[in-house]
Amino acid sequence: MAETAPISPAPQKSRMNRWLAIGLIISVAFNLAFIGWGATRFVKFRSMTEQSSVHFVDRIARKLPDNAARAFRQAVENSRKSQAVSFSDLRRDIASALAAEPYDRARLEALLQEHRNRLDQFQTGIQAGLLAAADAMTPEQRKHYAEHMLRHGPRGERRPR
Repeated sequence: MAETAPISPAPQKSRMNRWLAIGLIISVAFNLAFIGWGATRFVKFRSMTEQSSVHFVDRIARKLPDNAARAFRQAVENSRKSQAVSFSDLRRDIASALAAEPYDRARLEALLQEHRNRLDQFQTGIQAGLLAAADAMTPEQRKHYAEHMLRHGPRGERRPR
């Protein structure tokens, strides 16, 4: 009879290889989740840089009664018509002035002054809107809105209810 070689069992995966495979799968899953989260934030908030003032105005208007919200939005819109307040292009210019070699202090100072002027203009529009809203509210609505404003102070501070 022909002699046959004993059949050796298939090599078993070591426990270490199994744990490495599991760790690799978990690591890849976490990395993909993190990349997806970052991409979502980039896509969602990249377009909001120009609209941040619009969202700010909407946040204020949502807390106002309907008649006051209309007056608020109208006053803010009227103040915006004089000149659009855009910060993202100016932010890029300030960054390039900071990174420029040689450093040009006068250019940076002028850009920062322009930023200050735009902030003042934005704040003036918001304040005009709040004045228009207060004019449109009844005394009870003004009192309710003032109480609502006081509820949102610094943390740890006792607030009236």
